[in-house]
Amino acid sequence: MLFSSCHELTNLLGYFGYTLTNIFSKLHYQGIIFGLRKIILKQHPLLFPWLAFAAVSIFWGTTFLAISIGVKTFPPLFMAACRHTIAGLLLLSYFLLRGYTIPKLASLKTFSLNGILMLAGGNGIISWGMQYVGSGLTALICALTPVWIVLINRVSGNQEKLHPLAVLGFVICLLGQFFLFKDKVALFKDEMFIWGVLAVVLSNFLWALGTVYAKNHQTQIHPMYVSAWQMIPGGLFLFIMAFFRGELHAFAPAPEAINALLYLIIFGSILGYGSYMYVIKKLPATIVSTYAYINTLVAIILGWFWLHEGMDFSTLIAIVLTISGVYLVSRNS
Repeated sequence: MLFSSCHELTNLLGYFGYTLTNIFSKLHYQGIIFGLRKIILKQHPLLFPWLAFAAVSIFWGTTFLAISIGVKTFPPLFMAACRHTIAGLLLLSYFLLRGYTIPKLASLKTFSLNGILMLAGGNGIISWGMQYVGSGLTALICALTPVWIVLINRVSGNQEKLHPLAVLGFVICLLGQFFLFKDKVALFKDEMFIWGVLAVVLSNFLWALGTVYAKNHQTQIHPMYVSAWQMIPGGLFLFIMAFFRGELHAFAPAPEAINALLYLIIFGSILGYGSYMYVIKKLPATIVSTYAYINTLVAIILGWFWLHEGMDFSTLIAIVLTISGVYLVSRNS
């Protein structure tokens, strides 16, 4: 029954992608989209980068909720593997049908490593961790992504002097994490909660590492096409991890888990991750990193409203301190 559902889901997405490709190919052939895009870019050159930034900030905030719903009945690594592999195949098919050539082997190696770091390491591990950690708490920990990026840049040889305000930002972030967990000490009696938090922190670090790597290995290839070549290796790596964890045996995800997977494929991977790769290329890193402020708030509000996750005074203080600290770090680094 499950594999029938997944097969139907894949067929539906494939038909959607094929139809969309035909429509856009015809419009492009007629010159309509190309003409409009040229006019818009001439008058507003940063419009598309800012639209992509908005997509990253909002859509990724909603993915915390979708992952929380999905992993209740869907094996986490297998869900992440399906998400990225299907999304990657859809994007890859679109660009190949548009006449794009296969990148050189050196580029494919770079894309594969980035996909394993960010998608298998980042999204895959966080999916496992969110079996035990709420979506709002996870999002607030992930708000520290810009801090990790600054630290990785420093360790990797960036000798630029750290601004005193950035140091203050680090201290404020740590204070924010203290308020986040100070009333949740009882949760640490659950060993799996501890492992879940550690998984979220590790995934956050790997995502930041992949971001720095992508920034240092930019290419002239279309960012969405690059995303496809990152998603497929990342997804295949997750399938291997899921196999060794025994996740490919019989299981029965609920309908809402299938819907969550579908949402993650379209809005989390194709639109969200594709937009992120585009934004990294088009906007300064300090601006790109601020997406963490917005999607953290989106995730916490959705977790409180939809999943009835706790929202006490300490959590509110933690939100303010963490976002303020991250702002100081990203703006002064």
